[in-house]
Amino acid sequence: MDRYFTPFDTNLMPSEYINTIIVGSGVAGLAVANKLKELGENFIILSKKNVGISNSFLAQGGIAAAIGKDDNPDIHFKDTINAGKGLCIEKNVEILVEEGLERVVDLINSGLEFDRDEIGNLKLTKEAAHSKNRVLHVRDYTGKAIGKFLYEKVKDQIFETEFFLEEILTDENKFVGIIAGNKKSKKVIYAKSLVIASGGYSPLYKRNTSAYNIGGDVILKAYRAGCRLKDLEFVQFHPTALNLPNAPAYLITEAVRGEGAVLIDENGERFVDELKPRDEVARAIFEKEKEGKKVFLNLKPLIEKGIDIEKRFPTVFALLKEYNLIDKLDKIPVSPAAHFTIGGIEASPSGKTNIEGIFAVGEASCSGVHGANRLASNSLLECVTFGAKTGYSVFLYNMYSNIKKKNIKNDIKTKEKLENNIKNEIICNLKNIMWNSVGLLRNKESLNNALDKINKLILIAKDKYDSYYIKDLLYLANLTTKAALNRKESRGVHFRDDFPHEKEEYKKHTIIENKEKIKLEVN
Repeated sequence: MDRYFTPFDTNLMPSEYINTIIVGSGVAGLAVANKLKELGENFIILSKKNVGISNSFLAQGGIAAAIGKDDNPDIHFKDTINAGKGLCIEKNVEILVEEGLERVVDLINSGLEFDRDEIGNLKLTKEAAHSKNRVLHVRDYTGKAIGKFLYEKVKDQIFETEFFLEEILTDENKFVGIIAGNKKSKKVIYAKSLVIASGGYSPLYKRNTSAYNIGGDVILKAYRAGCRLKDLEFVQFHPTALNLPNAPAYLITEAVRGEGAVLIDENGERFVDELKPRDEVARAIFEKEKEGKKVFLNLKPLIEKGIDIEKRFPTVFALLKEYNLIDKLDKIPVSPAAHFTIGGIEASPSGKTNIEGIFAVGEASCSGVHGANRLASNSLLECVTFGAKTGYSVFLYNMYSNIKKKNIKNDIKTKEKLENNIKNEIICNLKNIMWNSVGLLRNKESLNNALDKINKLILIAKDKYDSYYIKDLLYLANLTTKAALNRKESRGVHFRDDFPHEKEEYKKHTIIENKEKIKLEVN
């Protein structure tokens, strides 16, 4: 991959100085911000959208923690390891489940009100691949509740909304600043450190549950700045997203299955254990669809158990009401959708990457805690736990760093910009390619076909214009496809029907370094 840049001259731009830049205002970014504020650090939060529009804010089911009296972090650890199919980095999982429990206790102690029963005990739900009821929730909008709770503590800080990260500036593998822009102008922000908490790349797929129409470009920007990428081939597909013509693939939380909802085919027959790991349930649904059958979620068992769906799952209820499905609770049409990207910027639990001053956390990062398949509701736990650790890590890094101004000029001539309809056509084509050929079921033929089509789109983009944004998405799709081709086995969410079994030789992580050097490394 060639190193392309948006044309710029930092000498000609207005400049700002700040200790830390946080890119992304979801739960992970806000968790970092909370810790930095506690530590007295000055920072800004850069966000494409207003606060509240993020994947973590859409998280319905809950946050997993071994808080029940019959549970403990060791059991949570084992469940996470089992779901990860041999690829979890165990020392990082230990941190997640042990310190994660502490962070959840902190949230409760500081006033976040999770659902409780009539005598005041926490209501804990069981979700796929958990051996215990350990998912705390706030109805079915837990991510939003946690996000708003964290935002209230830092809302007096500087938020730069509707600003895009256009370039990351480095000097000898050390971060020095960024170029940020909106529809009207660009500016350079010099800082000691950068925290990337911008979310994942599931919007590369046609059917996805993301809060964004397109996303993942910041991950590729970090790659161009020298950061290593890890495990891009592992994309988790949620089994139950709404499946109606001309309607988005809205998520129907796994918690409804945890409470008793069942999956049925068009003949009304159950065909899978609804609480198996997500990849197994999603593939079971996909196999039914390949047979030409439709799949439905039956919510009637919840009513039979005395659960008030509107009260327990208000987000789901409102969705069903909007699409006139309240009278069809026994046959809600569902199908898998790209939901969570396990791969991302290689980072430690404290957010450190291989580039000094660049940190990554949340879905944009890959710390190895999810292995080849994320355990349900571990994602919000990752955000609050590793977000706090990253805050400490950034603070310590800043103590011994200085803000360094570097004048950078890029003389690339700006080519003619593509019209919006051409840009949209490229994105639409890309989403279809990824969904059809790099989705739930993959093989050498489909992946090579995808790679060929993506590379043709890259050539079109190169020839027509200098847009960093579209190119970053195309190159990220290119690398994701190459990672899938490189892993000649099936493991977790990565399933190849030409290599349908796990292989011991692939019990390693896929690492992509600059200049597209792809290799496998052990934990």
